[in-house]
Amino acid sequence: MKKWFVLFVFIFLIHGCVQQNKGTTFVTTVQYVVDGDTIKIKKDGEIVTVRLLNIDTPETYREKQAYGEEAKKFAKDVLLHKKVTVELSAKEQPYDRYGRLLAYIWLEDGTLYQEKIVQEGLARVAYVFEPDTKYAKKLYKAQEEAKKAKKRIWSVEGYVTEEGFNMSVWLDQAS
Repeated sequence: MKKWFVLFVFIFLIHGCVQQNKGTTFVTTVQYVVDGDTIKIKKDGEIVTVRLLNIDTPETYREKQAYGEEAKKFAKDVLLHKKVTVELSAKEQPYDRYGRLLAYIWLEDGTLYQEKIVQEGLARVAYVFEPDTKYAKKLYKAQEEAKKAKKRIWSVEGYVTEEGFNMSVWLDQAS
């Protein structure tokens, strides 16, 4: 009986330690903005790349997409050299396949950055997978408002797709 009790306590403690790492938050300063949905921060004395959860912004590198530079500028204006709270992914290993830390970013005023950039029409809600769905309703609501107002990425019908951004639709509209 005593062995089972000790085993139960040990498993409970180990489980508790693992659970504590999920959704961990810490405060840091944004060091660099890669684009609208990727930043670099200082964590444990190292510069770490962070992929922002649940959003996708147009690309600014390889294939330059409409509103990509605007999304990057918005991120710089809102985040660069600012103190933020980083809320890590609830996944046991909060990294994507490229080794980027997955996180939500909270501004000093308590605003969720992801919600703010979606409201501006510079990001679409994307890559919403368990266990990182806790702010999905808030983000989808912001997206619906931006869509209705035809803000930026939503200004050209068909530009935003389930797979990302369709530049051919954008170019057809521009010509």
